Amino acid sequence: MLVLIIVGLLCAPFVWWYYVLYKYRSVNKIPGPKPLPVIGSAIAVGDTPQQFLCNLLKFRQQYGTVFKLYIANDLRILVSNPELMESVLSSNVHITKSNAYDLLKDWLGTGLLISTGRKWKSRRKMITPTFHFKILDQFLEIFNACGNTLVEKLSKEVGKTSVDVYPYINLYSLDVICETSMGVKVSVQQGENTEYVEAVRGFLDIFITRNFSTWKRFDLFFRMTEMYQTFKKYLKIMHGFSNDVIRRRREEKSKEKSRPLYSDDGTKRKIALLDMLLESEDNVTLSNEDIREEIDTFMFEGHDTTTSGIAFAMLALADNPEVQEKVYEEVISIVGDEQNVTMQHMQETKYLEMTLKEVQRLYPSVPIFERRLEEDWQIGDYLLPKDIFISLFIYAMHHDEKYFPDPEKFDPNRFLPENQSERHNYAYVPFSAGARNCIGQKFAMLEMKATIVKVVKKYRILPVPNYKPQLGLAAILKSYNGVCVRLQPREQI
Repeated sequence: MLVLIIVGLLCAPFVWWYYVLYKYRSVNKIPGPKPLPVIGSAIAVGDTPQQFLCNLLKFRQQYGTVFKLYIANDLRILVSNPELMESVLSSNVHITKSNAYDLLKDWLGTGLLISTGRKWKSRRKMITPTFHFKILDQFLEIFNACGNTLVEKLSKEVGKTSVDVYPYINLYSLDVICETSMGVKVSVQQGENTEYVEAVRGFLDIFITRNFSTWKRFDLFFRMTEMYQTFKKYLKIMHGFSNDVIRRRREEKSKEKSRPLYSDDGTKRKIALLDMLLESEDNVTLSNEDIREEIDTFMFEGHDTTTSGIAFAMLALADNPEVQEKVYEEVISIVGDEQNVTMQHMQETKYLEMTLKEVQRLYPSVPIFERRLEEDWQIGDYLLPKDIFISLFIYAMHHDEKYFPDPEKFDPNRFLPENQSERHNYAYVPFSAGARNCIGQKFAMLEMKATIVKVVKKYRILPVPNYKPQLGLAAILKSYNGVCVRLQPREQI
């Protein structure tokens, strides 16, 4: 009897595997690397973020703009042409995220990033006013204060042969996102709240490790590891921090007299996302857990992604001095010797905006978006079955010479109005598009612009000889050998 049980347990994964192949037989004609039983294409894609990105690009070159991958028992169809991008992203049916985001649920719950259906629509409606023009204008005060600290901290790296700017920008982004989302100054650039910083970093490191482990992805096996105990510690710290901020803000608000969310001109009160959630309308009362989900989601989505965008912008400016000089000249002509930037400055720095768009083309912060099909879907000659995952390979499309001639060349002029009009509307989608586009894209662009203005006014950014970033794809695009440049002080205006 025991022998039969053991044989049954050993055979079960293989029986399930062949059932999966039969279930998805309608996609047999879609090209892709040949999967192995049970583990699928896991070996073929590699076991590090660097290998993963490199191999996906090889598959794209080998199989074209539509190919399939089995990651364990999950079927993913990777697409990287604008026509199919539009079909998916413009759909009001296929708006559910894939299971790739499930490993974040312990931290984020089912906040705006992960939720779907009625909950997602309700939360999206509730949070959208946070990114109103008047409130974004107020956030500039935070960008300015935190940006001033950043350029001051970078001063100790002036004249060195190489500096990895990523850690500096990472702390800066944490300061910004905590104050704009929670309304609290954490001063991590000044060395405060280090426990929370380490917990966020540690959790994301574990998230990446689990993403590239066939077994640790499954909770059953992950809970048997020593890493799980560390994971629980980080989670307790992060949730404890958010819960404490929410509790204190609730107590403060209960003592305050009723007052409007913001004045007529929108300038007298700074509004954090937390305040918007606490003062939600339509008779919707959110629990502390509901609010924590959205606060933590905003922390995750607006932290590493913006760090990546700013760091790669500095790298691109170092590698393209003629572009950097044009950005600098524009900044000086518009901002002059004013220490702080204003919304008018941000609206007038058109070349800087084009430059940052080109950064997001070459180094998209989120290289892949994923959706789960809610119903069968016909794409070209292929009928894709319900419940499989569509991976929108943004990075590959942004590097396709069909849509961006000489794609490895850094050229902000691609985003001149006359050049943009010649491209498919969905050939460039760094912030996604459609119903589930990035709700904070204006916030992100504003933060990146304000930061680069501060940096280029203070420093000339120079390349490090023989340095090339080792790009890898996990949740976001990162360089796994740092983002290294040299800094030289500019003459005072």
